[in-house]
Amino acid sequence: MSQTVFVTLVLGLDIGSTSTKAALVEVADEVAVVRLARTTTPATVGDLVDAAAALARECLGDAAESVAAVGIASMAESGAALGADGHPLTPLLRWDRRVDPRHLDDLLSRHPDLPSQTGVPATTKPAAVALRSLRAESPGLFDAMRHWSGVADLVAHALTGVRATDHTLAARTMMAGAQGSAWDAAVLSTVGIRTSMLPELRPPGAAVGVTSPGARAFGLGPGVPVYIAGHDHAVGAWASGVRTPGAVADSLGTAEAIVRVTDAADTGAAVAQGFSIGRTVDGAAATVIGGSRACGAMLEWWAAAHPGDDLLTTLAALPDDAWTPSPVTVLPYPSGRQCPRPDPAANVVESGAARDGKDRVRAVLEGLVFHARWMRETADLLAGSAATDLTVLGSLAQRVPSWAPLAAAAGTTTFTTACAEAVAAGAALLAAVRAGAASDQLSLARDHVVPASAPDLDHAYRRFLDTALEGAS
Repeated sequence: MSQTVFVTLVLGLDIGSTSTKAALVEVADEVAVVRLARTTTPATVGDLVDAAAALARECLGDAAESVAAVGIASMAESGAALGADGHPLTPLLRWDRRVDPRHLDDLLSRHPDLPSQTGVPATTKPAAVALRSLRAESPGLFDAMRHWSGVADLVAHALTGVRATDHTLAARTMMAGAQGSAWDAAVLSTVGIRTSMLPELRPPGAAVGVTSPGARAFGLGPGVPVYIAGHDHAVGAWASGVRTPGAVADSLGTAEAIVRVTDAADTGAAVAQGFSIGRTVDGAAATVIGGSRACGAMLEWWAAAHPGDDLLTTLAALPDDAWTPSPVTVLPYPSGRQCPRPDPAANVVESGAARDGKDRVRAVLEGLVFHARWMRETADLLAGSAATDLTVLGSLAQRVPSWAPLAAAAGTTTFTTACAEAVAAGAALLAAVRAGAASDQLSLARDHVVPASAPDLDHAYRRFLDTALEGAS
């Protein structure tokens, strides 16, 4: 006698740096993506909400069943100032915007221990610095502000009418502790805002609220629970099964992130190396996260240096089984290096003689893979133990077949997440788990990666490190 399998539909949204994605996901004994939709991430609040709504409608389409829950993941350190009527006073102020470093210096002069207290490195990305900048450079606009919301929070508000966020996003604002459990009154006073101007902090597992009548624009009826899934890289890691100490994810996107799960880490040492300390999205373990802008930045750098030459197309054609290291070494830093050895002045360095154009292309991919390996090895040192396994996720891992095998050649057991949009699908899965509609043991399917045959790759990696460390302070 066959056993009835109950199927649940859930919707996930991923507000990324370059593109915004929606995933309709079917959850039963396994997780299956029914439909995906994506568009370019807009620059304004109104356009962002409209884009997310259009993607949701596209994914829901003619679905016979209503969804059980909605999960929203997003890039961190990005948001907007809103007026008393809720209308935006600014465009989206993104993590990669240019901010005068003096605003960071001013904040740190008043709170010198802020990086070690929050687990957030001293950069211009956090919302605390953005708000200091806004206050100094646009005082009239700052005085008119009544709310600050991150990008995931903006979409959640459009769905529910409630302003709230989760711990993984709050922790990266530099206005909450490393646990992201409470706003820091002293820091808020320095920034010049009140707690009431920030989203309510939801503990892991708690919903923002349920869909309001305004959710009809998303193709959703009333009463559907909505969850902030969290920081995109952390969501993708959790959804891919990277949940226990020793596991590590390499999340490839416009920005790349190494997410290392651990049971202990030295916060001071981590932030000094440019890493951040946080928690997994379920709050069960600590994370050491290393970030790099190199993926997206190198694509832009190549396009400017080689007009008409699509680097991704060329990378996609590289072999994924046997690999001959390039005689060229490339340091992939068009916009500085965040970690390890933070260096905002770092730039692209090419050394060695190329025999042909393919040597330079291979060297670019090697540079990206080698930098990620350097981040992973440093995260292991900070965690005090070697990684048990590596999961590579993100659309770049799918589009460049040699990427994950090159990463696997370092010797760590390696997997790839089968779903190209692991964050959007992961946001849906997390919402299903939190709504009680799915087991918390479920994860997205992974495939084992066969390491590339590259006997000289370690030598090339040591050459890369030597080149990188020559100019490091």
